[in-house]
Amino acid sequence: MGWALPYRRVAVLGLGRTGRAVTAALSSLGVPVFVSERGTLSRRQLRLLRNWGVEWEEGGHTEGLLRSDLIVVSPGVPLSIPVLLQAVAKGIPVWSELELSWRLAAPTKVVAVTGTNGKSTTTALVGKLLAAVGARPVIAGNIGRPAVRTLAKVTGRPWVLETSSYQLEGCSTFRPDVAVWLNFAPDHLEHHGSEAAYFAAKARVLRRQGTADLAVLPAELIASVGAHARVVDLGSVQLPTAWASVEPGHQRTNLQAAWVAALEVCPRLAQQPPGMAQVGRALQQPHRLETVGEHAGVQFVDDSKATNPHATTAALAGMGRPVVLILGGRRKARGYEVLRASLKEKVRACVLVGEARPFFSELLSSWGVPHTAADGPVDALHAAFALARRGDVVLLSPACASFDMFRSYAHRGRAFSQAFRRHFGGQ
Repeated sequence: MGWALPYRRVAVLGLGRTGRAVTAALSSLGVPVFVSERGTLSRRQLRLLRNWGVEWEEGGHTEGLLRSDLIVVSPGVPLSIPVLLQAVAKGIPVWSELELSWRLAAPTKVVAVTGTNGKSTTTALVGKLLAAVGARPVIAGNIGRPAVRTLAKVTGRPWVLETSSYQLEGCSTFRPDVAVWLNFAPDHLEHHGSEAAYFAAKARVLRRQGTADLAVLPAELIASVGAHARVVDLGSVQLPTAWASVEPGHQRTNLQAAWVAALEVCPRLAQQPPGMAQVGRALQQPHRLETVGEHAGVQFVDDSKATNPHATTAALAGMGRPVVLILGGRRKARGYEVLRASLKEKVRACVLVGEARPFFSELLSSWGVPHTAADGPVDALHAAFALARRGDVVLLSPACASFDMFRSYAHRGRAFSQAFRRHFGGQ
């Protein structure tokens, strides 16, 4: 991999995980980089920047960005901030890390998975299926490893990418051979500004595809998008007979999506599909309906990855016994009405945490759902256990982002799991 793009100086906006990966990759290629960070840089970040030999600014984004030939934005940075609008007006390209990676990489095939829920599981499943027949896929993107970190590995191999709306909105030429769009529900409206803008960002996964490519979509999306690729109705996909034990629900949908995508990349899968035991391991993702343990007949389950109400609704749908639900965090702009039926049917009571406690208290009171408030992981677990009965499930499925109290949904899930082990695991 080399630098063959016509840009002599690149600005990187944001120095989080993705920004660091982009800066490291560009620096290794000898590209002059200018890093702009809104916050205050840590000692570790400053040490990295000095080691990479790049210029930087902190405490805000200035017009120094406009001296660059290309700007690469980190996920979550709004494209509407003034300095980026100025850049676009001056003709400076503004890309996401995904667009940059796409232009530099040389994979054999690209599978891009998006959707409001289920992206990580489906991406992992596609990788598992391709690996089972020796196709040596490289898994990257929103699933945890920025695509730019895999450029050296992916040459001559299939690239399976989990793609978020944040990444897709900064793409102009990204064209996956297989695009999987699992579902759509209002989310990230505080970033995109409207449901229409969020939908348009997701739809970019299909935008550049042609007739040689494949788009896998549920029926309700097929009717809403003008795909140029060959289209497969996700609900019509037939699974291998060995997987017949998977019941209808979100896991079956994830399997259907992964199967048809992997089959497009590697047709010989049809002759040797992996067994259900092997596939089942990929269905279990960290912090997605992950059993933490049991205490006094009460099961504790971590579904911290449920950062929106539709994910929490899906989690509750799979519960076969009464639930005490830990709910809350930094709430989304809207969409919580979808929880009402599930809460009334499946939930014995809710324990409310985080910034959204007043909002949920008012909402649940209007629905007649019992609830109480808690201050943090330990308090929430004790409150939930006090409300539970033997045979119940205490479910952390917050329906909210984690950033009021935690660095990420994974940090939140680990905090609750550690609190369980410390206070209940040894009793």
